[in-house]
Amino acid sequence: MKLLYVSEESIASCIDYFKQLDIISGEQLGMFFFFKSIGFDEKKYRAFPKVSGISVEDRKVYLQSVYKLSALYDYNAESGEKKCCLFPFSIIDEIGKNNLFNPGTAFKGLLSRMRDTVDNTLVDDSKFLRKDDADPDKFKFPRNYIRLLLSNFLNGNKISLVYFAAWYFRFRGVEAPDEWINGTITEDIYRGYTRVCTKILIQELKLNEDELSALFYYDEDEILKFSLTQISGIQLRNHLHFSKDYIPEIAKLPRGGNDYMAVINDIEVDKTQELAQTTGNNITAESLKELLLATKQVILYGAPGTSKSHITNQIRGDFTGCSLVQFHANSTYEQFIGGVSIDDAGNFVPKPGVFLDFCETARCDKDPGHRYLFIIDEINRGNVSKVFGEAILTLDREYTADLASDIKWNDKKIKKFSIPDNVYIIATMNSADRSIAQIDYAIRRRFAFVKFYPNYELISSISDCSSMKEIKPDLLLKNINKGIFNVLKDENMLLGHAYFIPKWAMANGKIMWTPDVLKMLFNYYIIPIIEEYTYGNTRYLANILGMKLPQRIDDTDQFVQEIKAQFKLD
Repeated sequence: MKLLYVSEESIASCIDYFKQLDIISGEQLGMFFFFKSIGFDEKKYRAFPKVSGISVEDRKVYLQSVYKLSALYDYNAESGEKKCCLFPFSIIDEIGKNNLFNPGTAFKGLLSRMRDTVDNTLVDDSKFLRKDDADPDKFKFPRNYIRLLLSNFLNGNKISLVYFAAWYFRFRGVEAPDEWINGTITEDIYRGYTRVCTKILIQELKLNEDELSALFYYDEDEILKFSLTQISGIQLRNHLHFSKDYIPEIAKLPRGGNDYMAVINDIEVDKTQELAQTTGNNITAESLKELLLATKQVILYGAPGTSKSHITNQIRGDFTGCSLVQFHANSTYEQFIGGVSIDDAGNFVPKPGVFLDFCETARCDKDPGHRYLFIIDEINRGNVSKVFGEAILTLDREYTADLASDIKWNDKKIKKFSIPDNVYIIATMNSADRSIAQIDYAIRRRFAFVKFYPNYELISSISDCSSMKEIKPDLLLKNINKGIFNVLKDENMLLGHAYFIPKWAMANGKIMWTPDVLKMLFNYYIIPIIEEYTYGNTRYLANILGMKLPQRIDDTDQFVQEIKAQFKLD
């Protein structure tokens, strides 16, 4: 399997970007991301003792994290001595003493200096660490740490997630899917590679949504190109200019390698293929299928328009048979499991319901490779306990239920019911619908639950904004959702990405955005759903959309200006 590396061209662009980024105390900001990577947050105190109190294994993991964020040497080919720790936020035209982190200390000894920096500098009202009064070796972030970072370090700027990922992956490989390198390398392939790098960065630094929104920006126009050749430590350092007394000290790789840090693994191809998809924070179709095959029963839930039904349709073709039923307030046991009905002659006859019929059909298929998928759409619109009846026990799979009455199926009388092993169930539920019941515990404990979120990444990836350059639709939806959450305090009421994928504006797989398209979408799709969410409460509407937009502005220029002003898109 071939490995892909961030190209030297993209590394150079990354360095140029950080040279221009106006950051205060870049080495301290770098330490913030180190502490993020080892699990620090504002909720509980965590230990960061002096080096003598850190286990050998933890020491290796911590140094691995420092390496990913700051090292100026290739650990597979070189050994870093002194002046080798440079966080990207400290890159300037001429790098000197104040830019390198503890230049007088060899790389493997940096943890001691980091603890000194914590004690002497970072435990301060203007910084991002607070010490536990009961234990001087435990620390956490203050509640207002994001505001402190914005005002005391970022100087009003946001960090490019793409260029941060380029630096983070400067010496790290990504296994390439065959289709990425066996044909023409397109811009979409580079975008997929960029998504892989940024998502791994987010995962390994444990960045949450609040941090991503406040501290970073993601520009779809910033793309990382890859190369089959890794940049060397020498090449990286040649792109940086050091003052004469602060040139990194590099030694030959020792016989045992740099064994003071944990091994840095490349990204395996399965992970590459998964993360390259434009799924945002949502599960991939392949991962959903794996979960379903393992657990038998899954409920997909989340705000409307988050592609719960779409992903179900993506995997249904992998099953031999598939059936779909939509629950509603009048769904009955007789329709689902079975009961008595009247035949053409006026006689009362036992008739199978749709689920029993599906299960018996699957039971008759003895091919061990055949699987059957039963889909329940809007499961919480029905009275689930009544619709399943005694058959609810069969969701445990090892149970067989005695039916309330015999049911005739293909000239057989069915007295007992169970779900065959080759039947899998996916149910969906719209968690924003406040008029319907929540799933009770009897169902909840028998299903795996998968939450779906708005996927801003997908909107960005399929948007053509060449005729609407002033507004980014993905950013607009994100800001609308911020307003909804701030007012309604319920993430189940957010708008899914499907609201911003108008099929009537699609051409050649792209949303062809124009100001008129956005105006039509906003006035006749977005405003009505928010009016429904707020029950027409004018104060809530104004807090989410402002005073003018709920009036459905018809003048296109005025509409665009109001959108930009209300959602801070200038």
